[in-house]
Amino acid sequence: MMPQTHFRVTLETRDGRRVLNARAEREAALMAESVMRRYEGETLTVGFSIDCADREAGSRIAFYLTDLALELDLA
Repeated sequence: MMPQTHFRVTLETRDGRRVLNARAEREAALMAESVMRRYEGETLTVGFSIDCADREAGSRIAFYLTDLALELDLA
């Protein structure tokens, strides 16, 4: 049986800290995106960190959320 990676994305917003836990990389990214979309136009004020055993997956999520923040901030 293959070990399962867990993903934790922590977002710091003006409304406080949100900690999201997911079993899949895509699920973690989509959950974080959902929170970030609430701050459209000011997403560059949202800080985030990703914690998971798979470094490459964590980097992909970080790049995705950074790109999303830039896109939503310009909206």
